[in-house]
Amino acid sequence: MRTFTNGLRVALKAIWKVLCVLLVLLVVTMTVVMFMQIAMRTMGMQSYKWSEEVLRYLYIWVVFLGVPVAVYSNDLTRFDLIQSKLSPLANKILETLILIIMLGILFFMAQGSFTLIRIQMRQTMTSLNVPMGIVYLSIPICALASILFFVAKLFLLWTGQPDLDELQQPAEGGDPQ
Repeated sequence: MRTFTNGLRVALKAIWKVLCVLLVLLVVTMTVVMFMQIAMRTMGMQSYKWSEEVLRYLYIWVVFLGVPVAVYSNDLTRFDLIQSKLSPLANKILETLILIIMLGILFFMAQGSFTLIRIQMRQTMTSLNVPMGIVYLSIPICALASILFFVAKLFLLWTGQPDLDELQQPAEGGDPQ
């Protein structure tokens, strides 16, 4: 069981790192495009017609890729006033219920996004000749990666093991575990 769990953690951390690298690349690209647009306007020249649209769609990708990264690292906003007052078993049951609800929402989000992508592949962006389905592709990637992380969290919760991000945090002595 430990070998499976360690393999699971390594695979999920690799996916998390890929998502983080993609996020950094997208934000750097957004920064460069925005700088070019501002520089063109400052010099009195007309900015690129496509820059505003590219920034808008890259921002959508950043938001949707940021969700699974936040899921992995437990950075989602939550109210734990009630949960902190429950017994360990009741807390585990409530956490399971929360995870199942999130999984249901993400499942329907992924399912609907495939239909949306199929429809939007026929439509192109206004200033670029790229299908709009590329923008909507961020939705199932977000949903599927988040589902993967939530299922792993559910598995780790019920096997009594630390959460995904707990092993990467430094211990009391300052050394990573």
